Amino acid sequence: MDDATRGLLIAALSQKDVYPKALANFMFREIIEDAHSKYNISQEDMKAMCIEAVNRAALYIAIQSKPKLNRAFAINAIVGYEWYEAELTEDLYERMGEVYKTLDELAELEEENHAEKDEE
Repeated sequence: MDDATRGLLIAALSQKDVYPKALANFMFREIIEDAHSKYNISQEDMKAMCIEAVNRAALYIAIQSKPKLNRAFAINAIVGYEWYEAELTEDLYERMGEVYKTLDELAELEEENHAEKDEE
């Protein structure tokens, strides 16, 4: 792992509740940002929704290691019986590819900075 990637990972992991935040961001943030601009949702409401998303993500992660709670959680799927089935689209794979690309670009910048400092 290069220094830039390591630095980003350390910064991310140093946060409290990093995985609930990452899950909420991945599942919710772009969707709510679109709604924010389309429906003129206030910053206060945006903050409240993000807090709720992180709290729910934390609960979801917490119950993954508890089979009885995890099965009980599945009851939430009943309200979605008419929803479309999950689809791992090319767009989702492209988004993950963009994350990897960004990490690679940051690593290249880090290497360039190190090379410039070594030349000085």
